[in-house]
Amino acid sequence: MLPSRAHAAAGLSALILITLVVPAVIPIANARHAALPLPPTYLPALEGPRERAPFAQDRIPDLRRLQPGYVVIGDSMAGTRLDERRLVELTGVPVAPLLQAGSGPAFWYLALKNWVIASGIKPRMVLIFFRDANLTDVMFRLDQQFRWALDLAALDREDELNAVIARRLGLLHRVHRLVDSIVGTEQARQRIEPAVTAWPVEVMMPSRRRQSEFVTQMNDRLGLDHVRKMEAADIQAGEDASFDFARDVEDSVLPLMLRDASRAGLTICFVPIRRALRSYVTARQALFHDDTGDPALTIDMYEDGDHLARHARGRYTENLYNRLRPHFQ
Repeated sequence: MLPSRAHAAAGLSALILITLVVPAVIPIANARHAALPLPPTYLPALEGPRERAPFAQDRIPDLRRLQPGYVVIGDSMAGTRLDERRLVELTGVPVAPLLQAGSGPAFWYLALKNWVIASGIKPRMVLIFFRDANLTDVMFRLDQQFRWALDLAALDREDELNAVIARRLGLLHRVHRLVDSIVGTEQARQRIEPAVTAWPVEVMMPSRRRQSEFVTQMNDRLGLDHVRKMEAADIQAGEDASFDFARDVEDSVLPLMLRDASRAGLTICFVPIRRALRSYVTARQALFHDDTGDPALTIDMYEDGDHLARHARGRYTENLYNRLRPHFQ
């Protein structure tokens, strides 16, 4: 057995060798096993070329056929609050929920721009649900695990969104993007990762049909409805301490959403909202509705953190309708 000092030196030497060799090997491996060229990304400031989910083009004709009186955009905040059927009963007009669990402001902005405004519909109001400072944190939910959902609402080019994101990225990410563009680490990862993740299923189940069924069942089992209840739900720890509305708002998608909605003649209502944000959006002809301190929203209505229980959605919807009644007429 090597002495501890010699063992440490050998380990360090191996690490240095790997550090020097891997960057040289990856481009060679990519060239030898080149697949079809990856399509360019719509967010070049954030990532390189990659395979992406197709744009959900069918949302546009669906909205045109429905001609909703109200559109709801958001994540689980909206999904666990608004009872679509009850709102239809109260208003007497169709409601279009454009919801995506685990989404963030970049998705909400693209859904508004590329689905609602692009469809040409004229709903009486567009309600956008969010929590805390997420509306002005453009980087929220832009991780790789959530990028596929953003693909659904993104066009081939999203220059304005890309510009906002570029202003929020630090030097370390810029260096990472430069290295990736030279070496091609992301291209190698995207080629290798599917094979590595699929290997255990292939070993356990030779049948492709059983493999597909198993993956579908696991995805369903790990979905939002089966997530363990948490007191804080999805709230980011320490977010309040770093939030500065005046500093963050111009480097967010909020100005783009307000500008595009105004040009399209749409009324937006943000739910809930902070005081600083209230004055900002109302000065730009948008509405606000703050649930904070509302005595009608009792503790028994909540399932975990800020998610409402299923049985409470009808009550919440009626309360929202009553408090915004002039805008629902």
